[in-house]
Amino acid sequence: MRVVLWATYAKPELIGRLKPILTDDLTVVADFNEFEGAIADADALLCPDPVYSAQVAQALRERAKRLRWLQLLTQGFEHAQAQGVPANITVSNAGDAYSPAVAMHAVTMLLALQRRFPVTQANQMKGAWDRSVSAQLSSPAGATIAILGFGSIGQEIARLARAFGAKVIALTRGARPHELADESLPIAELHVVLPRADAVVLALPLDSSTRHLIGANEFALLRKNAILINISRGGIVDTAALIDALQSSAIAGAGLDVTDPEPLPADHPLWRTPNLIISPHVAGAVGKAGFERLADIAAKNVERFRAGQPLAHIISL
Repeated sequence: MRVVLWATYAKPELIGRLKPILTDDLTVVADFNEFEGAIADADALLCPDPVYSAQVAQALRERAKRLRWLQLLTQGFEHAQAQGVPANITVSNAGDAYSPAVAMHAVTMLLALQRRFPVTQANQMKGAWDRSVSAQLSSPAGATIAILGFGSIGQEIARLARAFGAKVIALTRGARPHELADESLPIAELHVVLPRADAVVLALPLDSSTRHLIGANEFALLRKNAILINISRGGIVDTAALIDALQSSAIAGAGLDVTDPEPLPADHPLWRTPNLIISPHVAGAVGKAGFERLADIAAKNVERFRAGQPLAHIISL
């Protein structure tokens, strides 16, 4: 069995976990030319979703006749979904590898906005001791937080939010009850939930049904004290509508780890929008500990694959 690894991060950790399992059956590639030369006799490919370009997809169709498994080293899978994967190849993702870090990042943004850190930081830079901000401060305690998407990231956000005393409404396609949600409702009821929410956290994939899911109509339904957090994909939010909502104080603030467009150009108006925290798509980063968590998940799936056992974290495209 031959496994090809194309890692753009966590390479030492992945090799360290995979090499003892696969020995000479592991081929590590660094670019498309190396990938193209190695894929013909590969049984499995491990790579992050952004690597899965149209060129890679075409090479799989034309050259990877033995390939049976694609292990994505990311939770997101929109590139694989957009480019398509041959029907005979099973696809799995990174499961909950990044969930604790992403959830912590989301809740950190929420707390910073509820405590009005953008305002106090601006005052600090001016040397202004201005306590008038105290009238605008809030907290998760007693707040209603709507979490759109309730996979491993959404669930971890819910666990943290409830520890602060928040009520959680989970919005999903299936609306299955969950022990970490006070209410579980279908995403179709979004417009009913928004007027109730003190915060909205986006933790769902980007596809044709979720693009611009949050736009001008949705911002109009939110309370003026509401906060939006997006740690999912930038395209789920209508950027122009978000700018309008923040500039007009239709909502109290927003935290974005993802933007549309991404990366965000230096001259984009989002950078100068008030009551907004932007981080450059780093929510899942926790350094070596996170890389080791990812490597462990990938290695365990490789062991399952070699043993002919069911794979973990299989996704449907």
